[in-house]
Amino acid sequence: MSAPLFFCFCLLAPTLTATAETAVSTVPFTIMGTNFCVVPAEEFVGSGNLHFLVSGNQSASGMAQSHLKTNLAGVQAIAMPSGKKYQVPESSTLSLEFDAEDLAPFHTTLEFMFQFVRVGEDGTYLFGDDFYEHFLVHTTINANGIVTVDDLTDETRCQ
Repeated sequence: MSAPLFFCFCLLAPTLTATAETAVSTVPFTIMGTNFCVVPAEEFVGSGNLHFLVSGNQSASGMAQSHLKTNLAGVQAIAMPSGKKYQVPESSTLSLEFDAEDLAPFHTTLEFMFQFVRVGEDGTYLFGDDFYEHFLVHTTINANGIVTVDDLTDETRCQ
C-alpha cells in the first residue's frame, strides 16, 4: 500500500470507528515501476483503477476496529523503451484493533502483494521475467502495553 493511502486511512480511522459504516470507492490510478527481473531493468508506466473498501466500528466495550482493503483493477503498463506489456495486479489489507480509551491492547496487520507480470515470456530469462513482492508486518501489544508480536517479512522474487 502506498504511503498516501496509509496516511489517508490513519486520518479516517478515528472517524470510522464511531460508526459501523463501510465506504467503497474506485478511482483512476497511474503506476510507475521497475522490473529488476530483466536485464537491463525495465521502467514501465501504466494506468487502471484503484478499488478500496474502508470500514470501522467500535464495540460497547470500547474496542475499535478499522480496516482498509485495496486492489488494482485492470492495470496495464508499457515498458519504456522496449514496448513490452505488463499486467499489474495488486492487493493490500490494513487492519487495526485497539482499545479506544487506553490504546492497548493493540493489534495491527499490514499486508500487500504486488505482481509485475511481463506479458509474452519467451524463455530468455532462466529465473523468469515477472517480479513479485509480498510484504507483511504484524504487531500485537497486550493490555499491559507489552509488545508480544513484532514481525516483518518482505519477500521478492523473479518468476
